[in-house]
Amino acid sequence: MHQKPGNTAIYFIILLSSALAVIFVFTDLQISLALVNESSGWANFLERFGELPGILVPYIGTHIFLTRYRSDSKLQMIIVTMFLLIAVTFLSGYFTIVLYQGITDEYFSFQDNRLLVIGVFIAFNLFIWILLRRIEFPDTLLKFAKISMLLGLYGYLLIVQPLKHLWGRFRFRDLDVIYTNFTPWFIPNGINGNQSFPSGHSAMAWMLLPLLILVIDKSKSVKSIFLSIIIIWGLVVGTSRIVIGAHYASDVLFGGLIIIFVFLLIYKNYIIPQAKEK
Repeated sequence: MHQKPGNTAIYFIILLSSALAVIFVFTDLQISLALVNESSGWANFLERFGELPGILVPYIGTHIFLTRYRSDSKLQMIIVTMFLLIAVTFLSGYFTIVLYQGITDEYFSFQDNRLLVIGVFIAFNLFIWILLRRIEFPDTLLKFAKISMLLGLYGYLLIVQPLKHLWGRFRFRDLDVIYTNFTPWFIPNGINGNQSFPSGHSAMAWMLLPLLILVIDKSKSVKSIFLSIIIIWGLVVGTSRIVIGAHYASDVLFGGLIIIFVFLLIYKNYIIPQAKEK
């Protein structure tokens, strides 16, 4: 029988994150001043490639969900299928851009062969879609697929990304020499081209949380190992964003928290009700 996350753990996360949010109001700048080392090798590596695992999770999940999506309404079937195909095409493009720029340190441009590049991504994902339709996926993998897709849509696309643009917080490495353009995390600056709050890399790191669904029926030790790996990954990627000067501690905190709480909400409203029906 599936059990929802313990209330004690949830309350602990809320209390801890609230305390840290208050602390970072007064210490964000000092923490960055103490930790930033823009020549750090490991932090530079994670800046280049740290998003890739988090992109793969919703990409794989959305593809699996797409192959099994059904609707009695033909119109709804067409609309949702087209949306999901666009989503996986976008994610594969995003993955390719991050990987290309990480390897070459050059900006990936669609300008010269835009239609050809987009066409290749569409054709590739249509091929994957057709290939996956021949596979019968277990129930656990289908749950993973739906949760990872919803987490990517609601957590990252509809919350994290709009907030980054609307908040307009200057990154530490973009501050002037006497830090006059530094602002605490709770003050929005509006759309000005700056996107420090919240951290997208940190959010992407916690996009690995749906992997826990794959071991939901395993032993406590296996689930603990998976959870520990995800937590360590989230903390390491988040810390790297501070070290490289791309984000403050509060940016990292809220980037991760958004994904964690959206995941818990999806889990509560999708996995738990299904478990009770069995």
